[in-house]
Amino acid sequence: MVEVERELSRLLRRARAASQTMATDIHPDLDAAGYATLVAMHELAGTHPGGVRATDVSAALQLHKSTMSRNLGDLERLGLIERVPDPEDARARLVRLTRQGQGSLERSRAGRRSHVAAQLAQWPARDVAELGRLLRRLNDDLG
Repeated sequence: MVEVERELSRLLRRARAASQTMATDIHPDLDAAGYATLVAMHELAGTHPGGVRATDVSAALQLHKSTMSRNLGDLERLGLIERVPDPEDARARLVRLTRQGQGSLERSRAGRRSHVAAQLAQWPARDVAELGRLLRRLNDDLG
């Protein structure tokens, strides 16, 4: 168990650094928390293409609504998201990625996938598949 904990810690440190690098690639003023918010919004948009409620993004990231409000305000100021009327509730607003936000995020994620693919290029395909399966299991168990 000591080795698992040590390697998970190393992986998480590298992931935090990579998230900050990817955030900066999208916009020089974007931080890792903003990047995570963009990713969560993109993932939620698969089932809510017109926009998502801030509370849904907050729940997905397990963040307090005040923290989410600040993150969304920063992303809006950077032109990466926009607020739109909720067609189901005239009093409410939804948030969604702007064209710029969507394009920047897609380019960033494509670069990350390419980088990971290069890192794992020498691994046997069955090991890559097993790594994916085990990471999914770990994420499901942690969630």
